[in-house]
Amino acid sequence: MNRPKTMTIMQPLRNLSPSMTSDTAIGPIRANERAEWLDALRGFALLGILLINISAFSGYAFLDPATKAQLPGSGADKVLEYVVHALVEAKFYSLFSFLFGLGFAVQMRRAEERGGGFEAVFRRRLGWLLVFGLIHAFLLWFGDILNFYALMGFVLLWFRRFSARTLLLSAIFFLTAPIWLYGVYLLYTLLAHAAPVAQPEASGAMRAIIDNYAHGGYTDIVQSNSQIYAFAWIRRIYRFQLLRILGMFLLGAWAGRIGLPQARDALQPLFRALLVVGLAIGLPMNLAFAAVGGNDALLPASAMGLLSITLGSIGIPLLSLTYAAAFALYWRKPRGSGNLLVASGRMALSHYLSQSLIAVTLFYGIGFGLFGRTSYGAGMLIALAVFLVLAMFCRSWLSFFPQGPMEALWRRLTYSRGQPASR
Repeated sequence: MNRPKTMTIMQPLRNLSPSMTSDTAIGPIRANERAEWLDALRGFALLGILLINISAFSGYAFLDPATKAQLPGSGADKVLEYVVHALVEAKFYSLFSFLFGLGFAVQMRRAEERGGGFEAVFRRRLGWLLVFGLIHAFLLWFGDILNFYALMGFVLLWFRRFSARTLLLSAIFFLTAPIWLYGVYLLYTLLAHAAPVAQPEASGAMRAIIDNYAHGGYTDIVQSNSQIYAFAWIRRIYRFQLLRILGMFLLGAWAGRIGLPQARDALQPLFRALLVVGLAIGLPMNLAFAAVGGNDALLPASAMGLLSITLGSIGIPLLSLTYAAAFALYWRKPRGSGNLLVASGRMALSHYLSQSLIAVTLFYGIGFGLFGRTSYGAGMLIALAVFLVLAMFCRSWLSFFPQGPMEALWRRLTYSRGQPASR
């Protein structure tokens, strides 16, 4: 790999791209073009996402404080909740969003260098991701995030011709926009004496919907998923998650534009700076974010809510990038698909959907019926066990096949013009 003599963080590193020939038009990333540390980082993000989602899968997130306190083994739950809130919540879907934007930039660059089309293929890719997400959300688990990624991906296409500098500035704008948007909302409620808006999940109708997961049949689950889908949109809007996803998309696209996958060594000063800033500023901000209540402090509108959204809007992206910087700096020895994180990262879609399948089987009434019966700590242990089982499955699968089953299907549907699902 040839390193540039001088470089700024705004300067694309085109000379660091692998050589590509024009006879290979746009297509899936080959094994020898992958950056292993990014696969491992993606696997790490999957673990964090499961650790957060398990409280909703298990029903713990919907219990009142008195019921939580009566669960067996709940003694350390408050401490665990705080730690996970501070170090995990929102950091890992943000990290995954960053990797999505990075992949977008890498695919666009490869298409330009190979002389193939990009936009039509990427739109097909997003379209099928949206289909997968909607099927997941309605037929399996209401907490799907794939459909939000797909829709925000279409927005990301509008930025494809922007310079690296504009991508970075746009990312900063969208990541910090929740602060002034919430400030405007707070000012409006104060001046207009508007009635306070309660958390939507506190309604009686929502309780009835959730009860179907614990005691209903599969038809009841599908019905509840359909009813709660609109709530999922409302929740992500008032928590400003869509803006954060788009901001991290753009930040990842900027990282891809400056050549991150091929320029890890050249960008080490940037990674070290991110690590220092993330630990010195991002970590304390997230500790404070969890202490003031995090997203739960946003409604009704208050000064505490404004403090929370400020801490989260700055601290969450910083800590997410700190995790990425740590992998970039310290993941050095090649491990291949035999490593559990790498294998999981290379089968991210299959792994993510399988998390829901296993968790629904464990917790819902149609399965083992553990919904609302496990403490937070027990849920964390179950999440770790599920991740380990799925990671070992991914490692075993990749010893026989080049891709995961859902990745192969996604590839076949996307590259439909004579592209095989696997080699």
